[in-house]
Amino acid sequence: MTRTSSAPRVVQAAGLHPPSLSRLRHAFTLVEIVIAVTIVAILTAAAIPSFQGFRDEQVAREPVIALVRMAKEARLRAMQEKRPYQIAFHSTGFNASRHFNPYLQLAELNEFIAADEAGIQGIRDDDTQDDPDSEVNNAKPSTALPLAPPPPKLDNQWHDDYTLPANTTYTLQYWHEVQPTAIEGELVKLWVFQPSGICQPLSIDIQRETASFHIEFSALTADITREVIDLK
Repeated sequence: MTRTSSAPRVVQAAGLHPPSLSRLRHAFTLVEIVIAVTIVAILTAAAIPSFQGFRDEQVAREPVIALVRMAKEARLRAMQEKRPYQIAFHSTGFNASRHFNPYLQLAELNEFIAADEAGIQGIRDDDTQDDPDSEVNNAKPSTALPLAPPPPKLDNQWHDDYTLPANTTYTLQYWHEVQPTAIEGELVKLWVFQPSGICQPLSIDIQRETASFHIEFSALTADITREVIDLK
């Protein structure tokens, strides 16, 4: 008598193998792929406006960057040469040079810039430098050993200019002024850097079509102490 087992038998076709657990664990479902693509799309969409805003801010900041660079150079020259330097603010921009007139007018500033661009010797601090009869030019050379290194050569010709972009206006306010002054017309305002490196505390407001800036400068270092940016 033949006994037949009632347990089911699994018949496997030749060449077919069940998927391994490792392969199942590394596979992604369609839902997971859709979720990942959606997250990437959201992050990309959020990054594009931020990058564009950063570029707009950098372009709008050009006058501020130029003024900071100019102030650093003027202050450094004032300390190295032991004489004051200045930044002259006028309606079309600002100009850095040595300090030669506390009551500088726009016509005189333009004449100074034009003379320098033409290669003509600029205004000097001491008119006796060209006088052959002056005591300075007739002094006999000394044979004594110097106690300190000679001072750096004075650069009467150095100046730096920046022209404001179109549709840009700005105001200045010194620490002793009650309200800001709009720089327009023939008005010229001076920011003087002393040989000690000290300058007047100054705040400036720059208005552009794409942004407005409020900048405050330190009296000791001419660094920016406060900056408020409003992108439009």
